[in-house]
Amino acid sequence: MSALVARSATWMARAVRERDVSALELFEAHAERIAERDPQINALVLPRLEEARAEAVAADAAIARGDAAGPLHGVPFTAKDPLAVAGMRAPNGSRLLADHVSEADCAPVARMRAAGAILLGKTNVSEFAMWWDSVNRLFGATANPHDLTRTAGGSSGGEAAAIGSGMSPLGLGSDLGGSIRNPCHFVGVWGLKPGRGTVPFAEHAPLPAGPGIRLFGVVGPMARTPEDLGLALRSLATPALAEPRRPARIAVFEEDGLQPVSRDCRAAVRRIADALGDTVEAAPPNAAEVRGAFDTMLATETATALPAVVGDRFAELSPYLQALFSSGSGFQPSWEAYLDASARLARYENEADAWFAEHPVAVCPAVPEVAPPLGGSWSAEIDGIPTRPGGKLTLATYASALGLPAVCVPVMRAEGSGLPVGVQLIGARGSELTLLSLAAGLESSGAAGWLRPEA
Repeated sequence: MSALVARSATWMARAVRERDVSALELFEAHAERIAERDPQINALVLPRLEEARAEAVAADAAIARGDAAGPLHGVPFTAKDPLAVAGMRAPNGSRLLADHVSEADCAPVARMRAAGAILLGKTNVSEFAMWWDSVNRLFGATANPHDLTRTAGGSSGGEAAAIGSGMSPLGLGSDLGGSIRNPCHFVGVWGLKPGRGTVPFAEHAPLPAGPGIRLFGVVGPMARTPEDLGLALRSLATPALAEPRRPARIAVFEEDGLQPVSRDCRAAVRRIADALGDTVEAAPPNAAEVRGAFDTMLATETATALPAVVGDRFAELSPYLQALFSSGSGFQPSWEAYLDASARLARYENEADAWFAEHPVAVCPAVPEVAPPLGGSWSAEIDGIPTRPGGKLTLATYASALGLPAVCVPVMRAEGSGLPVGVQLIGARGSELTLLSLAAGLESSGAAGWLRPEA
């Protein structure tokens, strides 16, 4: 990996403004890295390199004229497949939507481009962005740059793999139930799931987004440094961001009682707890109840909306979506149950807000184990303890269900496999910059940081 593509987006933006490097040089370095690495990883499935090169030339001409430069002027970035970009396909990893072309940029992409960033292309996802592994029948599988036999995660797996391997310094993912934090944990990069309403919502067009999806889903930045997450967030955020504050109390917990957690993931939590110092052992309330309400609302919306999208093309779905549809074939959507789940979730949200008023930041695993085999299934057991029925990403879905911000922090390599292990920092509502400030401190202390692949 060349020194230029390993630099941070913050460094790149400064270097372009100060004419230490040109936007064209940045583009060419990343194009070379893509040609070198993407044939093995398969992350950038919808490239726009010719257009990006022309935009880099224009960005340099603007600097030469003395035009005002945005905070991301000349910096390359990528975005996950279903995020709309004018004139580009947005198939959401599905043969069923292979010909769908977006008419306009979604708001997050538009804001990145307005800040001067240059889109290299779009990255791979699980079909319909509905799985933890970025494998689909349209584009194939995205491999983990640390071990090509392992998953890069999902649904923003292509984004994490591109950033972690140096094909892109900065990207846009989305997170409904862990889809930013899961890949960042598996690949060893940083990711921010903003709180509800911080960044404009972007539909994964053309799939319909019901009220629950709009309540839980967010778009957020992914990068190799927490400083870069902050740089992107300032361009993406709609409201004024609250200034960072040192939290009076930081809580630490290793599990939510819903799934077993590996020794490596527990060790990463302890390493970060030790680095932060003066923490308390405590977990936020109602983990199982929150997960149950979350599942009820999503299952109801999915069972109601997706059959019309799939129609008679069930056989073209990826195997995991076929299994998901088949497993829910007897499920009868009940709007009474949906509304009851929504009411319960509102109550749990109030109780969580009260808890986070006392513990403004919580440290816990992002995911309960390291990256599973690519295209395979989740482990049947973790460190000898059988995994339980239901979602394996419960630790991540808590923040999603309640609209809280969370940062995935790359911490260490697992014993034996050498695969990346991360943790997440979950914060009180509106605390994105506080979380990023803590993350930056962890990076500067050496307790956390981008886990660079060997190749």
